[in-house]
Amino acid sequence: MMRILLCLLAWPALGCESAPSSADSVATDGAPTPFDAAAQLQVAEYPLGPIEDADGNLWIGSVASGAMRWDGMSLRSFHAADGLVGDRVTGLTLDPEGVLWFVSAEEDMGGASALMKWDGTALRRAEHPVGFPPNPVGPFFDASGALWVQSNGQFHRDVNGEFEPFPLPEISLPRTNRTGYEPMNLCETRGGDLWFGTSDQGAYRWDGEAFHQLTTADGLPTNNVSVHLEDREGNLWLSCFHWHLDPQEKRGALCRWDGETVTTFPDVPGLTGNEIYSVYEDRNGNVWIGATFECIYRYDGETFQAFTRTEPELPDFHFGCNSIYQDRAGRMWFGLTGGLYRLDGEVLVNVRRGGPWN
Repeated sequence: MMRILLCLLAWPALGCESAPSSADSVATDGAPTPFDAAAQLQVAEYPLGPIEDADGNLWIGSVASGAMRWDGMSLRSFHAADGLVGDRVTGLTLDPEGVLWFVSAEEDMGGASALMKWDGTALRRAEHPVGFPPNPVGPFFDASGALWVQSNGQFHRDVNGEFEPFPLPEISLPRTNRTGYEPMNLCETRGGDLWFGTSDQGAYRWDGEAFHQLTTADGLPTNNVSVHLEDREGNLWLSCFHWHLDPQEKRGALCRWDGETVTTFPDVPGLTGNEIYSVYEDRNGNVWIGATFECIYRYDGETFQAFTRTEPELPDFHFGCNSIYQDRAGRMWFGLTGGLYRLDGEVLVNVRRGGPWN
C-alpha cells in the first residue's frame, strides 16, 4: 500500500461545512458554547491521525491542541514550550525508517510553519539542504525516500540534496474556486506514478516523463480533486469537492478510477452530493470512507457496511471525518469532528484523554 498523505491543511471545513460540531456543549439557555477540548477531556476538537512511529507510539495532530503521543501507558501533549511553532499540527507522515515528521504551524493558516521530526526522545525542527522553501505543508516521502513539500501553492522535492520546484502544467481549465484556498495533494502508486490533486484543474498523473490530466471530461463530478490512494486492485480512489461552487451545485462525490472509467456511487447515501475527506485501505483490502453527516463506511469490494453507532450515543453526530488509520494491532481509528474514535466491534468508541485506548 502506498504511503498516505494526511494533511489537514489541504481542504477547508474538514467535513463540517457550516454546522456546529455535535460535540459542542450547550449552555442552559440553549445557545451553543465554544468547544473546549480540555474541559471535555477530548484529545482534540479536530484530531488528525493517529499514526504510529517505528516504536509503536500513536501520534495525533490537531487544529489548535498541539501534538499528542500515546505510548501505551500515558498521553503526552506537545506545545510551543516543546519546540512547536504553534498548536496547529498537521501533515503527519513517516519517512522510510518509520521516523515521524509533521507540520507545526501558527493557528492562522497564513502564519509561519515548520517541519518537525521526532528523534526518539524529543521533537526537533528538521534541518534541510539548500533551496528548502519557507512555510512548508504536506510533507510526503516517495518510494525512493525523497522528501516532497508544498509551499505557496507549489510542490518542491529533494533532488540530490537540493530542493527544487516541481511545477504542474499551466492552468487550462476555468477557475471556479475564488475562495482563496489552493488545495493540492500528492500520492504515489505502486508503479511509481505520481498523482496530484488540484483546485479546478482535476488530477494530474506524472509518469516520469509527461503529465496526463483527469477531469470532468473523463467523468469526474468536479475538477476540485483530492487523490487518496491506489487500492490493491490498482484502482485509484479520489474525492471531488463542491465547497467552492454555488449551493445548488452540490456535485461532490467519492470516485474510483480504474484507468479507463470513473465510477461514483449514487445509490449509497452520503457518497454523492457530499464532501468526502478521508479514504483509507486496511491490510485486508477493505476501503474505509468517512461520509460526512452520514456514517463511516467499510467497502469490501462488493458492499458498503455503514457504522453509525457511537459510544456515548450522539443521535445528531455529523461524522466529519478528518483521518482514518489502522494500527499494527489491527484497530481502526478515526479522527472525527469532536474527538478521537476507535472501532470496537460495530461501535465507534470516543477515546478521550483518559481512554479507553485499548
